[in-house]
Amino acid sequence: MKKLLLFALVIGFPFFSFAQTKNQDYPSKTHERLKTKNFYLFSAVENDAEIMDLLKADKQLGTYWKRMTIPLESFPGNGQEIIAPFLWSEDDIQTVGKRLVDLSKGNAKFQDLINTLRASKQYANFEKAPDDEYLFKVWEQCAKGLDTVLEVYGEGKMPFYRNIDSVSFDAKSKRYLYAVSILRTEAIEAAKETQLFFQPSLNFALNLLYANHKDEAVRYDPLDQKENAKAIQAIKNTDFESYPYASILVLGGGPENYRDKLSIAGKVNLQWAMKEYRAKKAPFIMVSGGHVHPYMTPYCEAVEMKQELIEEYGIPEENIIIEPYARHTTTNMRNATRLMVDYGIPLDQKSLVVTNPSHSEYTGGETFKKRCQDELGYQPVDFHDRLSPTTLEFTGNMVSLHQNPNQPLDP
Repeated sequence: MKKLLLFALVIGFPFFSFAQTKNQDYPSKTHERLKTKNFYLFSAVENDAEIMDLLKADKQLGTYWKRMTIPLESFPGNGQEIIAPFLWSEDDIQTVGKRLVDLSKGNAKFQDLINTLRASKQYANFEKAPDDEYLFKVWEQCAKGLDTVLEVYGEGKMPFYRNIDSVSFDAKSKRYLYAVSILRTEAIEAAKETQLFFQPSLNFALNLLYANHKDEAVRYDPLDQKENAKAIQAIKNTDFESYPYASILVLGGGPENYRDKLSIAGKVNLQWAMKEYRAKKAPFIMVSGGHVHPYMTPYCEAVEMKQELIEEYGIPEENIIIEPYARHTTTNMRNATRLMVDYGIPLDQKSLVVTNPSHSEYTGGETFKKRCQDELGYQPVDFHDRLSPTTLEFTGNMVSLHQNPNQPLDP
């Protein structure tokens, strides 16, 4: 199956490349959504013509554009040869970061850009930093995120979670190398219109995610207009003060085969959540889990849990919120907080998180806190009292809005 997909990929790209005229006329929705969700800085820059002109005119930044746009002289022997010019070394990151800070000093448009970034909360974990440090940290995070995507999906480097996030094809095969070289050429061609110093690298990374079917981060967007539209309308008319808790978050546990849509753990977790819902503890159930187990599963855990709640328990759709992106417990909690903020569920009111006893003990323990700090850089939630072996109280933290492009399938 993978060989057939890759064959279609390779055969199709030359036609795609020649047929495309102006990239901006027909932007890829997937590319645009992945860019905004992983690299909000670059989306903000591309939406500001004056900032784009300033960056394009800068000779020091222009050296990176020139480095990336040198054509391949021969068929590459490995993926590293293809992606090398597009990677950001520590020296590169330091040099570009300092240059951006220099350009921002006394520049009103750059100050507007920084204000836009701060207002978005996409870099909330940096919000206490002064403007110079803030801008540098934002750039640094984006550059390292680009390197992660390029190395994993261009070179075949093993990601942190190799069993669920790795490249979709044989990265050492000649067919894949050919496909990656075509994606590289297309990335350069699409960047010629604006000639922003980061754009070839950004385009290449987005091309690789798309070609590897790694669109999980945006696959169900816009959620507020699709799966969660009815719940959002119900939230607007809900008196949260009449309930002990604002919501009930249900964690999943993906199946280990391609037959089952839900695992035993997933079904049992729903049973425990129903006890809390029947007791009218909260007006909404939020189910969390993406396309995780087994590798490249066609089933989304949150979508399947929602269907189970509707078909098995008769829960109205407007009382169910899906969070279909989380790939780990850390992002179960983080992403749930994000949706609460987006949909107007009060953060200052406690919610409940329900899962099996072993998972619940882990989630409320010190090991999980350390993992959040190591992988996210902050604590996405605060836990409070334990109501039972399966149920914990929590409140979400606004810092959860902070992006994490080092996990591009769920940033």
